Amino acid sequence: MTGPAARALEIEQLVVRYYGRSDDALHDVSLALEPGAFVSVAGANGAGKSTLALAAAGLIPRIVRAETAGRVVIDGEVALDRRSGEGVGSSPASAGRRQGYRAGIVFPNPANQLSGTKTSVREEIAFGLENLGVPRAEMDARIDRVLRDLHIEHLADRPPYAISGGEQQRVAIASIIAMDLPLLVLDEPTAQLDPLATLSVADHLVQLAGEGVAVLAAEHASAVLARSRNTLVLSGGRTVSLAPPGTALQPAALAGTGLESPTLVALAAAAGLGPEAAFDEAAIAAALRQSPSANADAKPRPVADAPVRAWQPVRAQPPAAIEVRGLVHRYPTGVEALRGIDLDIPPGQSVAIVGQNGSGKTTLVKHLNGLLSPTAGDVRVGGASVAGVPVHRVASTVGFVFQNPDDQLFSRSVEAELHFGPRNLRLPKADADRLVEAALDAIGLTAERAANPYDLNVSARKLIAIGSVLATDPAVLVLDEPTTGQDSPGIDRVGAIADMLHAAGRTVIAISHDMEFAARHFERVVVMRLGEIVADGPPSATLSGSRAELLASTGLTPPPAARVAALLGLDLVPADAAQLLHGLGTTRP
Repeated sequence: MTGPAARALEIEQLVVRYYGRSDDALHDVSLALEPGAFVSVAGANGAGKSTLALAAAGLIPRIVRAETAGRVVIDGEVALDRRSGEGVGSSPASAGRRQGYRAGIVFPNPANQLSGTKTSVREEIAFGLENLGVPRAEMDARIDRVLRDLHIEHLADRPPYAISGGEQQRVAIASIIAMDLPLLVLDEPTAQLDPLATLSVADHLVQLAGEGVAVLAAEHASAVLARSRNTLVLSGGRTVSLAPPGTALQPAALAGTGLESPTLVALAAAAGLGPEAAFDEAAIAAALRQSPSANADAKPRPVADAPVRAWQPVRAQPPAAIEVRGLVHRYPTGVEALRGIDLDIPPGQSVAIVGQNGSGKTTLVKHLNGLLSPTAGDVRVGGASVAGVPVHRVASTVGFVFQNPDDQLFSRSVEAELHFGPRNLRLPKADADRLVEAALDAIGLTAERAANPYDLNVSARKLIAIGSVLATDPAVLVLDEPTTGQDSPGIDRVGAIADMLHAAGRTVIAISHDMEFAARHFERVVVMRLGEIVADGPPSATLSGSRAELLASTGLTPPPAARVAALLGLDLVPADAAQLLHGLGTTRP
């Protein structure tokens, strides 16, 4: 007679404090996952989501050192026991220690996950299976299945380093799923994915849970949160609630957490619907037709914790119109990423460039400051061709913030990082100091000016990268996925920076998969698909519900509030719940 199956994960009264810190990253957190459970973890940045993920996968304190207390058991094996106060060294399962726990973890940045040793995506996914000693026939079957399930079959023979960041992230997810472990832990797995890829991953997590895999996913994306069975909300390292997502993510339930309720949940609450209908767009639209809460008194939601000072330019930058003519770019692998792009951006315009992973967005903007050279065509900035001009000279006009901040940061303090650009432009000290102070204020990190950037979390490092370019006072600011990994206040801050520069007459260009961010902060949206521009115009013309089919062809969806507006027959592209409620109220007799 056999006993009951072991829980996939048991966490009891977990406490984690990183060395050198005065506060607990997690305090008295408990959680249990049975096989087949799907639990999402929500919280503002710094709430403890990543720490919980590391502990749940057995990496704290075995790999990531920290002071710990409590108990963690992974698939029946003790990873941490509060009675000893030590990690794996105290576990009685020595064989398990040698083999590692039966849990897979997906990190938010694929650069921290991919091996860097394989020449094809298929070989990359095989890497973990080879280490597990999976027979070749079974290995091939697993790889074929995960490629199909995550819709990346077309990437199988491509080099992992020659695909987009979002595509690399899907490969990283596939490489862990293919290992077929009883516990799957994911830390912001969809942060770099386009909306439809995010939906695809969320649906696949539901499928895995249905097959008996326990899934724990720390996420900001409402598409993932909505599909989980329960949501654990953390704030300041402590548990706020553990309940179905429609309940846990209600506006009232999140008060004081720094986390904003997802748009659909906020709309459902405004319409008087219960938690079970929190993500049901049709039910929300039907209720809003009758709801007295939807009226003209509804105000656009405030931008939280955002810079309020106007940007005061220091450098006398001449107008820098951008002209792109017949731009073609073909990578050495033979992939044609751009197929004859024509684009004009006048000085002072704010432009969001959107499209699915691999559509050519980053390739396009890397031509604007000479990081890439055209295979054919021409790019002109301020009337002068960029071709043959050293990158550092173009960068004095076109500031570029990379998608991964760790590709951009190297100084030992936040302040030194921000001083690097002005110093290399040889600005007078008084001007450089003024720009650095203004940039520190804009990114909200004045108090952390002496901190090492790598002692701060990735969302803060993203803001530091933005600040380091902002401090050069560029005529054109290019942001590649600036909201990746940001919580609601962080997204608001990035948006406020874009608005601030735009108000100062500077050109702002952002690549984004966040349709709400694009609709709220940019006057123009350029939609790309397979290296071509397929739509171009204001958000009202490019992100409306009537454009859903076109957007879907390039991996996008209209903002959630715009989808509900379309169901209501409104010709609106609201970026959030308050804008839709206000618009609905003003259209009524």
